[in-house]
Amino acid sequence: MYRARIPLAAAVVILLTTVAVLLSVRASLGSAAQAEVEKRVERAQATWPSLDLLRGIDLTNETAKLARDDEFGAIFEKKGADEQRQAAFLAVSGHNGRLEAAGHKADIVAVVGANGHVLVRDLNINAMYDDDLRAKYPSVGKALDGVANKDVWNFDGHLYRVGASPIRARGGVVVGALIVGYVASASDAAGDREKLGTEVAYFLDGKVHASSFRHEGGESVEEKELARQLFEGSKLADGAIAGQMTKPTTVKIRNEDFLAAAGPLPGNLTKSKSGYVVLTSLTTAHAGIASMEFLVMALGMVAFLVAMGAVVLTATRFLQPLDSIEGGVAEVINGNRDYSFDSPSTDFEGLANGLNVMLARLLGRPDPSDDDLGDSGDGSDSGAARWGGELSVDASTTGPQTSPELAALAEEAEEPYLKRTFDEYVAARKQTGEGTEGLTFDGFSSKLKQNEAALKKKHGARLCRFKVVVKNGQVTLKPFPIQ
Repeated sequence: MYRARIPLAAAVVILLTTVAVLLSVRASLGSAAQAEVEKRVERAQATWPSLDLLRGIDLTNETAKLARDDEFGAIFEKKGADEQRQAAFLAVSGHNGRLEAAGHKADIVAVVGANGHVLVRDLNINAMYDDDLRAKYPSVGKALDGVANKDVWNFDGHLYRVGASPIRARGGVVVGALIVGYVASASDAAGDREKLGTEVAYFLDGKVHASSFRHEGGESVEEKELARQLFEGSKLADGAIAGQMTKPTTVKIRNEDFLAAAGPLPGNLTKSKSGYVVLTSLTTAHAGIASMEFLVMALGMVAFLVAMGAVVLTATRFLQPLDSIEGGVAEVINGNRDYSFDSPSTDFEGLANGLNVMLARLLGRPDPSDDDLGDSGDGSDSGAARWGGELSVDASTTGPQTSPELAALAEEAEEPYLKRTFDEYVAARKQTGEGTEGLTFDGFSSKLKQNEAALKKKHGARLCRFKVVVKNGQVTLKPFPIQ
């Protein structure tokens, strides 16, 4: 395992690099996600007042336009109170019907007299009759003073956006006021969410009256938890009620982190404890990072497993065979002169054969035969004849020759020539019983080329070809140097 320290070190480096990249990705993408959410919330916080201000202007203009209709001015020309109320009810019902046909039916359309008391509203002729709206809502008094305006009311427990405009007689004298109001609804908040790209909620007098979280069936769990953050926990509403834009603050809603910012409702006649809040989920923004983290971890684990696989393959393919050969060397050093190296794998076959031949020549004993090379050195014998790793080459060789047969041999391409000679050599050794175990084409070709190079140099030949011959029951190779 000590020899495998390089691939092991590579595996450790891969593991540490994966952890470092993972932490870096988490930090950089987390910071980027946080910055993007902050930017989105701040942009929505700055944009929403403009949207609501335009809504307020439209409401004021719509109310003023309706109030100028002769039908409303004619109400107060009636002599009796009952006639006035009847004419007023027809007027508010008719106009709200037209508003409904245009797609924006009002939640309240009412006419008040010069004293600020309700003459009639759209529900029925007796609804809210004689209620003193001037005492409850300063915007009514402002309209009776001749100024059209827009305000927010806490009316029937709901947040209303209300337009109030004077009703004038033919001579221009203010004789009453027209009230047109819309409940701040979940659909309004959902529309704002589509425009701003953030969740939106409206609050008034310590209550969240509408939000883009709301579903059918009343107040949602998100609204309740948001209300706690607005009025109890982070108290975001305090800054908005004071007329300030709050800084983005992290709030928790249903175990999910949101970045929220609040501000006052703009464009109202009176100052009230009202405001809006925009918020975006930090948890959702960070959720996308998890997939990137998983990808980094997966790639790191694949690389780590590949490195560990390299450790195992190195150990089984190279290190274990080397240990076996080292063990054999130790045997020889310790005095076992009869030891014979067995090939631990095909990668070290040539080394094992070379060591056996070297021992034979150093100790002055005959070169090992095929049977000797097949001996493992531990007393066991496979019983199969082996190739000794050397080629028997006929020494009775003349100089370069020329003949038609040799010319044809010289013209044969090297690869087919080597393959044919190898096949003939194997067949001949099988015929003589000399054995072919351990004999490979690559080993044979390498030895043959070595002998060819030596003979070419010796005889000054252009090339040297060999023929397989059997002499005295042994296979040998007869060289033919060719000019």
